[in-house]
Amino acid sequence: MHISTGLDIGGAEIMLERLLTSHPERKDELVIISLQDEGPIGIRLRNQGYQVIALNMAGKLAFPVALWQLTKLLKQIKPDLVQTWMYHADLLGGIAARLAGVRHLIWGIHCSNLPIGRPLTKLVMKAGAAMSGWLPDAIVAVAEVARQNHIGYGYNANKFIVIPNGFAPLSSIPAAQKEATRRELGLKDGQLIIGAVGRNHPDKGQDVLIEALALLPAELNWRCLLVGRDNEPGNVALTKLLERHNLSDKVQLLGLRDDIPVLLNCFDLFCLPSRSEAFPMALGEAMSVGLPCVATDVGDCRELVGDTGLIIPPLSPSLLAKALTTMLCFSADERNQLGQKARERVLGSFSLNVVSQQYDQLYSRIAKQKESADV
Repeated sequence: MHISTGLDIGGAEIMLERLLTSHPERKDELVIISLQDEGPIGIRLRNQGYQVIALNMAGKLAFPVALWQLTKLLKQIKPDLVQTWMYHADLLGGIAARLAGVRHLIWGIHCSNLPIGRPLTKLVMKAGAAMSGWLPDAIVAVAEVARQNHIGYGYNANKFIVIPNGFAPLSSIPAAQKEATRRELGLKDGQLIIGAVGRNHPDKGQDVLIEALALLPAELNWRCLLVGRDNEPGNVALTKLLERHNLSDKVQLLGLRDDIPVLLNCFDLFCLPSRSEAFPMALGEAMSVGLPCVATDVGDCRELVGDTGLIIPPLSPSLLAKALTTMLCFSADERNQLGQKARERVLGSFSLNVVSQQYDQLYSRIAKQKESADV
């Protein structure tokens, strides 16, 4: 059983989806529970034949009600192993699993630092840290930086294993589909397209990117596409920020889209301007389609990118602008060469197949440890 805080579009949720669908022959052995609603990923999994249960956790009594519902479900289903994804699922799913007598429990840490402006999440994390020594059998961190930081937060150091996010080649996009998307977006020939994918949130650094874009040389012919939840014209704060920097006609707000592979193929380069990350799915997917990347040195981004792109310190619009200028001034061949190196690196060193095998090995090790302890 996999228990996730939610199944909306996000790095952890996408990784869960990829992990499950990499072995479709196992779907009858799995149950996926979302503490919140089904979300788009839950709907996609259900449409593919996976059993998805949404608890629709909401309101002042959300925690005790969800704990009761979850414990009841676990007693009915009797899973052999429970793997939880993200802080709230770790805490609630972990307590419910132990109350229901589940023998094997694995937690998942999918961020390096606490999200900005989430006091309740901080309390949940602190409770998880206090219980980490005796509740889970293992804790998966998707990045070495995430492991180190959470040990600093009080998590039990002996429980951790680092398993990065994994990536598979995205489906090839027909040239006609790419051209149709470019026409839909009004992208002009000869215009260099900077793409950034991620929900609008201080952690993701869209404000830093906008400040950097305002510093780009006037003679460069570029356009930037901001993709992800709340990156849309209805976001008043974001549109005002663009107006203040005179970028309203240079930055296009696309909001949440379900055609990310197509959009990635429309970009000339990818930018990840985040203040905080662990092992970002968006960056790895951009690399997997052969995009040269500029990213901030947060989480394990440096480990992911290696020498295939440009890594700069976070919170530095001037250095980000310099890196983007460098990439935009490269010839098309130079960008293509970097992009090909990026693709080879991410699919060679961080393939979904290898990551899936690491999870299988972890499951086997936990089961064997428990069997030995029972003898």
